[in-house]
Amino acid sequence: MNRVPFWALLSVSLASGLTVGSGFAQESKFEEARAHIEKWVETRQLIASRDADWRVERESIGQSIGLLQREIDLLKAEIDKSEQVDSEADAEKKRITLNLGELKKANQVVDIALWGMERQTLALIARFPEPLRDRISNVRSRIPLEKKDLRGRSAAERMQNVVAVLNEADRFNSAITLAIEVRKDPDGKDRQVQVLYLGVGQAYFADQGGTFAGTGVPAAKGWEWSANAALGKAIRKVIDIYENERGAEFVPVPVNIQ
Repeated sequence: MNRVPFWALLSVSLASGLTVGSGFAQESKFEEARAHIEKWVETRQLIASRDADWRVERESIGQSIGLLQREIDLLKAEIDKSEQVDSEADAEKKRITLNLGELKKANQVVDIALWGMERQTLALIARFPEPLRDRISNVRSRIPLEKKDLRGRSAAERMQNVVAVLNEADRFNSAITLAIEVRKDPDGKDRQVQVLYLGVGQAYFADQGGTFAGTGVPAAKGWEWSANAALGKAIRKVIDIYENERGAEFVPVPVNIQ
Protein backbone atom coordinates (compact mmCIF):
# COMPACT_ATOMS: atom_id res chain seq x y z
CA MET A 1 0.00 0.00 0.00
CA ASN A 2 1.39 3.29 -1.14
CA ARG A 3 1.25 6.11 1.40
CA VAL A 4 1.00 9.77 0.49
CA PRO A 5 2.85 12.05 2.68
CA PHE A 6 0.80 14.40 4.89
CA TRP A 7 2.49 17.49 3.58
CA ALA A 8 1.58 16.53 0.06
CA LEU A 9 -2.09 16.17 0.93
CA LEU A 10 -2.04 19.52 2.69
CA SER A 11 -0.51 21.18 -0.36
CA VAL A 12 -3.16 19.76 -2.64
CA SER A 13 -5.93 20.82 -0.30
CA LEU A 14 -4.66 24.38 -0.09
CA ALA A 15 -4.25 24.58 -3.83
CA SER A 16 -7.83 23.41 -4.37
CA GLY A 17 -9.11 25.84 -1.81
CA LEU A 18 -7.36 28.80 -3.46
CA THR A 19 -8.75 27.91 -6.86
CA VAL A 20 -12.35 27.65 -5.66
CA GLY A 21 -12.08 30.76 -3.55
CA SER A 22 -10.68 32.78 -6.45
CA GLY A 23 -13.61 31.73 -8.66
CA PHE A 24 -16.20 32.75 -6.06
CA ALA A 25 -14.53 36.12 -5.61
CA GLN A 26 -14.57 36.92 -9.34
CA GLU A 27 -18.24 35.95 -9.65
CA SER A 28 -19.17 38.17 -6.70
CA LYS A 29 -17.41 41.19 -8.19
CA PHE A 30 -19.17 40.60 -11.54
CA GLU A 31 -22.58 40.51 -9.91
CA GLU A 32 -21.79 43.65 -7.95
CA ALA A 33 -20.66 45.42 -11.08
CA ARG A 34 -23.75 44.33 -12.97
CA ALA A 35 -25.97 45.58 -10.12
CA HIS A 36 -24.18 48.94 -10.18
CA ILE A 37 -24.66 49.17 -13.95
CA GLU A 38 -28.35 48.34 -13.64
CA LYS A 39 -28.74 51.00 -10.97
CA TRP A 40 -26.88 53.49 -13.15
CA VAL A 41 -29.11 52.67 -16.14
CA GLU A 42 -32.25 53.04 -13.99
CA THR A 43 -30.96 56.32 -12.68
CA ARG A 44 -30.21 57.61 -16.17
CA GLN A 45 -33.64 56.52 -17.35
CA LEU A 46 -35.25 58.22 -14.37
CA ILE A 47 -33.24 61.38 -15.03
CA ALA A 48 -34.22 61.30 -18.69
CA SER A 49 -37.88 60.78 -17.78
CA ARG A 50 -37.79 63.60 -15.24
CA ASP A 51 -36.02 65.82 -17.76
CA ALA A 52 -38.70 65.12 -20.39
CA ASP A 53 -41.44 65.79 -17.85
CA TRP A 54 -39.73 69.03 -16.83
CA ARG A 55 -39.49 70.16 -20.45
CA VAL A 56 -43.22 69.55 -20.94
CA GLU A 57 -44.01 71.26 -17.64
CA ARG A 58 -41.70 74.17 -18.46
CA GLU A 59 -43.42 74.67 -21.81
CA SER A 60 -46.84 74.57 -20.14
CA ILE A 61 -45.67 77.02 -17.48
CA GLY A 62 -44.24 79.29 -20.19
CA GLN A 63 -47.56 79.30 -22.02
CA SER A 64 -49.40 80.04 -18.79
CA ILE A 65 -47.01 82.88 -18.05
CA GLY A 66 -47.59 84.25 -21.54
CA LEU A 67 -51.36 84.12 -21.07
CA LEU A 68 -51.09 85.73 -17.67
CA GLN A 69 -48.83 88.46 -19.05
CA ARG A 70 -51.33 89.23 -21.82
CA GLU A 71 -54.10 89.30 -19.23
CA ILE A 72 -52.04 91.70 -17.13
CA ASP A 73 -51.44 93.92 -20.16
CA LEU A 74 -55.17 93.97 -20.91
CA LEU A 75 -55.98 94.80 -17.30
CA LYS A 76 -53.44 97.61 -17.31
CA ALA A 77 -54.99 98.98 -20.49
CA GLU A 78 -58.46 98.80 -18.93
CA ILE A 79 -57.16 100.50 -15.79
CA ASP A 80 -55.63 103.27 -17.89
CA LYS A 81 -58.91 103.72 -19.75
CA SER A 82 -60.82 103.68 -16.46
CA GLU A 83 -58.53 106.32 -14.99
CA GLN A 84 -59.00 108.43 -18.09
CA VAL A 85 -62.77 108.01 -17.90
CA ASP A 86 -62.67 108.86 -14.19
CA SER A 87 -60.67 111.99 -14.96
CA GLU A 88 -63.13 113.00 -17.65
CA ALA A 89 -66.03 112.18 -15.33
CA ASP A 90 -64.49 114.32 -12.58
CA ALA A 91 -64.04 117.18 -15.01
CA GLU A 92 -67.62 116.77 -16.24
CA LYS A 93 -68.84 116.62 -12.64
CA LYS A 94 -67.06 119.87 -11.90
CA ARG A 95 -68.59 121.48 -14.98
CA ILE A 96 -72.04 120.22 -13.99
CA THR A 97 -71.56 121.47 -10.44
CA LEU A 98 -70.59 124.90 -11.75
CA ASN A 99 -73.54 124.89 -14.13
CA LEU A 100 -75.88 123.88 -11.33
CA GLY A 101 -74.58 126.72 -9.22
CA GLU A 102 -75.19 129.16 -12.05
CA LEU A 103 -78.64 127.68 -12.65
CA LYS A 104 -79.52 128.04 -8.98
CA LYS A 105 -78.53 131.69 -9.07
CA ALA A 106 -80.50 132.18 -12.27
CA ASN A 107 -83.49 130.36 -10.75
CA GLN A 108 -83.38 132.68 -7.76
CA VAL A 109 -83.46 135.69 -10.07
CA VAL A 110 -86.32 134.14 -12.08
CA ASP A 111 -88.20 133.23 -8.90
CA ILE A 112 -88.00 136.80 -7.63
CA ALA A 113 -89.13 138.16 -10.98
CA LEU A 114 -91.98 135.65 -11.25
CA TRP A 115 -93.16 136.38 -7.73
CA GLY A 116 -93.39 140.08 -8.61
CA MET A 117 -95.21 139.33 -11.86
CA GLU A 118 -97.68 137.09 -10.03
CA ARG A 119 -98.42 139.88 -7.51
CA GLN A 120 -99.05 142.29 -10.38
CA THR A 121 -101.27 139.74 -12.13
CA LEU A 122 -103.34 139.24 -9.00
CA ALA A 123 -103.72 143.00 -8.69
CA LEU A 124 -104.92 143.14 -12.30
CA ILE A 125 -107.37 140.28 -11.74
CA ALA A 126 -108.95 142.28 -8.92
CA ARG A 127 -109.74 144.97 -11.49
CA PHE A 128 -111.17 142.52 -14.04
CA PRO A 129 -114.91 142.52 -14.73
CA GLU A 130 -116.91 139.56 -13.57
CA PRO A 131 -117.17 137.78 -16.98
CA LEU A 132 -113.39 137.93 -17.40
CA ARG A 133 -112.78 136.65 -13.88
CA ASP A 134 -115.05 133.70 -14.65
CA ARG A 135 -113.00 132.89 -17.75
CA ILE A 136 -109.71 132.80 -15.87
CA SER A 137 -110.96 131.21 -12.64
CA ASN A 138 -109.09 127.95 -13.27
CA VAL A 139 -105.82 129.71 -14.05
CA ARG A 140 -106.33 132.11 -11.15
CA SER A 141 -106.49 129.18 -8.71
CA ARG A 142 -103.01 128.06 -9.83
CA ILE A 143 -101.32 131.38 -9.03
CA PRO A 144 -99.71 131.11 -5.56
CA LEU A 145 -100.90 133.51 -2.90
CA GLU A 146 -98.10 132.77 -0.42
CA LYS A 147 -94.52 131.49 -0.58
CA LYS A 148 -95.57 128.13 0.84
CA ASP A 149 -97.80 127.63 -2.22
CA LEU A 150 -94.72 127.55 -4.46
CA ARG A 151 -93.87 123.97 -3.47
CA GLY A 152 -94.10 121.65 -6.46
CA ARG A 153 -94.61 124.48 -8.96
CA SER A 154 -92.04 124.93 -11.70
CA ALA A 155 -91.00 128.29 -13.12
CA ALA A 156 -92.38 127.30 -16.53
CA GLU A 157 -95.80 126.46 -15.07
CA ARG A 158 -95.94 129.71 -13.14
CA MET A 159 -95.01 131.72 -16.21
CA GLN A 160 -97.66 129.92 -18.27
CA ASN A 161 -100.30 130.92 -15.70
CA VAL A 162 -99.32 134.59 -15.90
CA VAL A 163 -99.24 134.53 -19.70
CA ALA A 164 -102.62 132.76 -19.85
CA VAL A 165 -104.23 135.46 -17.69
CA LEU A 166 -102.72 138.27 -19.76
CA ASN A 167 -103.73 136.63 -23.05
CA GLU A 168 -107.32 136.20 -21.89
CA ALA A 169 -107.41 139.79 -20.64
CA ASP A 170 -106.09 141.02 -23.98
CA ARG A 171 -108.79 139.12 -25.87
CA PHE A 172 -111.48 140.49 -23.58
CA ASN A 173 -110.10 144.03 -23.87
CA SER A 174 -110.17 143.79 -27.67
CA ALA A 175 -113.90 143.02 -27.86
CA ILE A 176 -117.33 144.09 -26.70
CA THR A 177 -118.94 141.66 -24.28
CA LEU A 178 -122.58 141.45 -23.24
CA ALA A 179 -123.39 139.73 -19.96
CA ILE A 180 -126.38 139.30 -17.69
CA GLU A 181 -125.71 140.34 -14.10
CA VAL A 182 -127.46 141.53 -10.97
CA ARG A 183 -127.11 145.14 -9.78
CA LYS A 184 -128.66 146.81 -6.76
CA ASP A 185 -131.00 149.69 -7.52
CA PRO A 186 -131.15 152.88 -5.43
CA ASP A 187 -133.64 151.15 -3.11
CA GLY A 188 -131.18 148.32 -2.43
CA LYS A 189 -133.12 145.74 -4.40
CA ASP A 190 -131.40 143.26 -6.71
CA ARG A 191 -132.24 143.90 -10.34
CA GLN A 192 -131.30 141.76 -13.32
CA VAL A 193 -129.63 143.84 -15.96
CA GLN A 194 -127.69 143.47 -19.19
CA VAL A 195 -124.17 144.78 -19.01
CA LEU A 196 -122.22 145.84 -22.07
CA TYR A 197 -118.46 145.85 -21.48
CA LEU A 198 -116.18 147.86 -23.75
CA GLY A 199 -113.03 145.87 -23.04
CA VAL A 200 -111.84 146.21 -19.46
CA GLY A 201 -112.16 149.97 -19.22
CA GLN A 202 -115.84 150.87 -19.41
CA ALA A 203 -119.26 149.24 -18.99
CA TYR A 204 -122.92 150.20 -19.33
CA PHE A 205 -125.92 148.43 -17.84
CA ALA A 206 -129.70 148.66 -18.19
CA ASP A 207 -132.74 146.56 -17.49
CA GLN A 208 -135.16 145.55 -20.21
CA GLY A 209 -137.26 148.71 -19.84
CA GLY A 210 -134.33 151.08 -19.52
CA THR A 211 -135.67 152.43 -16.23
CA PHE A 212 -132.69 151.18 -14.25
CA ALA A 213 -129.39 151.93 -15.89
CA GLY A 214 -125.93 153.24 -15.23
CA THR A 215 -122.19 152.87 -15.85
CA GLY A 216 -119.30 150.91 -14.44
CA VAL A 217 -115.53 151.46 -14.24
CA PRO A 218 -112.71 149.31 -12.86
CA ALA A 219 -111.24 150.04 -9.43
CA ALA A 220 -108.49 148.56 -7.27
CA LYS A 221 -110.88 146.25 -5.39
CA GLY A 222 -113.38 145.52 -8.14
CA TRP A 223 -115.68 147.46 -10.39
CA GLU A 224 -117.60 150.49 -9.19
CA TRP A 225 -121.13 150.91 -10.50
CA SER A 226 -123.12 154.13 -10.67
CA ALA A 227 -126.85 154.24 -11.40
CA ASN A 228 -128.06 156.96 -13.74
CA ALA A 229 -131.67 156.69 -14.86
CA ALA A 230 -131.15 159.48 -17.39
CA LEU A 231 -128.90 157.17 -19.40
CA GLY A 232 -131.48 154.37 -19.53
CA LYS A 233 -132.81 154.98 -23.03
CA ALA A 234 -129.40 155.58 -24.59
CA ILE A 235 -127.85 152.53 -23.00
CA ARG A 236 -130.86 150.41 -23.89
CA LYS A 237 -130.54 151.56 -27.49
CA VAL A 238 -126.81 150.63 -27.54
CA ILE A 239 -127.57 147.16 -26.21
CA ASP A 240 -130.34 146.66 -28.78
CA ILE A 241 -127.98 147.67 -31.58
CA TYR A 242 -125.40 145.19 -30.32
CA GLU A 243 -128.05 142.45 -30.34
CA ASN A 244 -129.11 143.42 -33.87
CA GLU A 245 -132.59 144.34 -32.68
CA ARG A 246 -132.28 147.76 -34.32
CA GLY A 247 -130.15 149.37 -36.98
CA ALA A 248 -126.78 150.85 -36.27
CA GLU A 249 -126.65 154.52 -35.37
CA PHE A 250 -124.51 156.90 -33.38
CA VAL A 251 -125.53 156.95 -29.73
CA PRO A 252 -123.70 159.33 -27.38
CA VAL A 253 -122.88 157.81 -23.98
CA PRO A 254 -120.48 159.05 -21.30
CA VAL A 255 -117.01 157.54 -21.04
CA ASN A 256 -114.92 157.68 -17.89
CA ILE A 257 -111.24 157.93 -18.79
CA GLN A 258 -108.75 157.21 -15.99
